[in-house]
Amino acid sequence: MSPKREMNRFFPLVMYLFVIAVCLGACSLGPNQGPAGEPKRTDEYTLNSERRDLKERVTKNLESFQTNSPDDYTLTATVDVSHESGVDRITYEILVNEARVPMVNVIQSFTLDPNMINRIDAGELFHSNVSNTHEISLESDKEPLGLSLSRSYVLKPKAEIDSNILQRYADMYIKISYGPNDQRTEDYFHVQAEPSSRTIEYMKSWEIVK
Repeated sequence: MSPKREMNRFFPLVMYLFVIAVCLGACSLGPNQGPAGEPKRTDEYTLNSERRDLKERVTKNLESFQTNSPDDYTLTATVDVSHESGVDRITYEILVNEARVPMVNVIQSFTLDPNMINRIDAGELFHSNVSNTHEISLESDKEPLGLSLSRSYVLKPKAEIDSNILQRYADMYIKISYGPNDQRTEDYFHVQAEPSSRTIEYMKSWEIVK
């Protein structure tokens, strides 16, 4: 048998073995691991439980929120305003980085001052990454270096909102939780989001209009 025929004879077998190897490699992560090997979440945090927790604290237990900076990581909050598709949008973002302790399965949630619901065109103010299916962990000098969470809201027309927005738009109520299931740390913060220069100018123009 010629070398060419010999090669043609074994080619299907080689391809079959290659496909099996690829499949085994892909399956080696297992159904409980993400694309980068992240373990699947096994905690009991849900969108409803996080929403309920923050809502009850904001309305009934404001003293549970701390205003000082965390010791084990850096937390920053920003707010920006933009004009897109004919409407004004306000965007809030929080960032957890510079972890000084291992932070396993970080869950971030935030909400705004309850009165902001009258100034934005949205069904609710709450936002969270609790819907992630796999854990995201932070550790000093290891990827990922930080974890952010943001949301944009459509602002109602200026004629429909009152001047209290100038005092309350930067208020953010934040919950950061991390750690193994039996030793979770839950931190609550009331912070003033740092406004961008566009946000400052927008609020100034809004005040002039009023």
